Amino acid sequence: MAATLSDSERDQAAQIVVLFSVLIHAWQTNDFHEAARARDELKDLGFKVQIPRRKPTRKGMNNAK
Repeated sequence: MAATLSDSERDQAAQIVVLFSVLIHAWQTNDFHEAARARDELKDLGFKVQIPRRKPTRKGMNNAK
């Protein structure tokens, strides 16, 4: 069963996907300002997003356990 979306609904859905993508990329690259901006925009659209803090990595050390 397919839902028919209006142009504005389609645009909003695309914007939500873009913001989630920006948020995840910013989180992965430690761009906290951009991640917060994307999270805030998603919140304005009615989505509450909570991403766990990343463990700090140390350069020059192996991450073997």
